[in-house]
Amino acid sequence: ERVGTLRWPDFAEAKNARLKNPLPGVLSKDIEILYGEQKYTIGFEYLTRDWNNDVRFMLEGREGVLAVADAVKSKEFTKGFDIHITQPFVGNLKRKNTLMKKRYEVIAEDILIGTIAEKSPIMVKRELVVNLPASVNVPVQIFLLFLCCNDAYK
Repeated sequence: ERVGTLRWPDFAEAKNARLKNPLPGVLSKDIEILYGEQKYTIGFEYLTRDWNNDVRFMLEGREGVLAVADAVKSKEFTKGFDIHITQPFVGNLKRKNTLMKKRYEVIAEDILIGTIAEKSPIMVKRELVVNLPASVNVPVQIFLLFLCCNDAYK
């Protein structure tokens, strides 16, 4: 069941970007979540500038910053990024892929609170299922879904 829309920008621009959007009135620069009548943005900034940049993502709404997560290059050579959530709770997104499915576990204070996973190993179109408790509000759930997509499909 569709609950919201996640929109990628034409020209993603970090808050501390060196290269700015060349057509600010024409090209969108923000990642957007549309949920009901609300619009949220996902901003990001570089924490390091290297071959693989560490990045901080922030979910922002009318109320201010609702969620923050850092994607930090793993110290293990064969792994991608470790995703550390710092707001609205302290936790991690742990990638736990099976043979043919992408799967993430949402861990809060060392306790598994939910999962985000592909619905089926064989799909005509990619479908992800978010299984999180109601205590994690829907915009934050969509933000966590974005983090999984950004990590798994880049």
